[in-house]
Amino acid sequence: MSTFDSSATTHQTVMLRDGRSLGYAECGDPKGKPAFHFHGHPGSRLESKLFAGSATKAGIRLIGIDRPGMRLSDSEPGRKILDWPNDVVQLADALEIDRFGVEGVSGGGPYAAACAYKIPDRLTACGIAAGLGPIDLLGTEGMMTTNRVQFFLAPQLPWLLSFLMWLFIGRNSRYVQDKEKMEELSVKFRQGMSDADREAMGHPGMGRLYMEEMLEAFRQGSKGPAYDARLYTQPWGFRLEDISLDKVYLWYGEIDVNVPVSMARAMANAISNSKAKFYPNETHLSVIANHSDEIMEAMRS
Repeated sequence: MSTFDSSATTHQTVMLRDGRSLGYAECGDPKGKPAFHFHGHPGSRLESKLFAGSATKAGIRLIGIDRPGMRLSDSEPGRKILDWPNDVVQLADALEIDRFGVEGVSGGGPYAAACAYKIPDRLTACGIAAGLGPIDLLGTEGMMTTNRVQFFLAPQLPWLLSFLMWLFIGRNSRYVQDKEKMEELSVKFRQGMSDADREAMGHPGMGRLYMEEMLEAFRQGSKGPAYDARLYTQPWGFRLEDISLDKVYLWYGEIDVNVPVSMARAMANAISNSKAKFYPNETHLSVIANHSDEIMEAMRS
């Protein structure tokens, strides 16, 4: 399990060519090998801090990015998943980084895959931990009810999904600077989790940090996270089979009900050069919490 880095540089922005601001945070080894972290859904750049200790140990300069419409990043009307590599390249260029790794967890997985497909010449490695697969091809069978409802509403009734996300999650974003309230919310959040995820969230500091980084996504409102959900249900704009990068790493729990193992195995089979690991007793968050060292080590390859 990683330790957390309270000294991370968390409120940075860069202006992109189209005038949008893109927000990012840095942690780990400032002189280390660069890698970009793509947060889950909903989430924010602060999620990278969950990997800070592991990144430092592995010699990784880890850079977490807010996706458009979330906290420090301006919205991008009409964006697609395959547009994301353009933003990543512009940030890398602004930071004078030539080649870099990318890794995405959960809802960040499709964005990491998009980079592996579109900009393999800039990448040293791609990691996907408990990453979502293409729903339009693989469906939602095996997912917990909350996820299935979300992905049903996203394309059909996006306004309703936005409202529900705000009602059940986003309205608590006003407490994001209140450490005591964050701890209280994390305790409530853990109650509906599997035993493995509840144990992972119980690591000192992880529960509060997880709530903080998730609620940070709603500081602009719930339209950004709701739009993200909609994109997951649409074609990604590329085939996993067409990813040519030779260093793609996958990590999944076999009893995950957020991203079922059937979806995970389909992704591993589709990405011909992938190196996949499946953990029999791991779920969604536990894979990330218990294997953060391994994930960061892969970014060194």
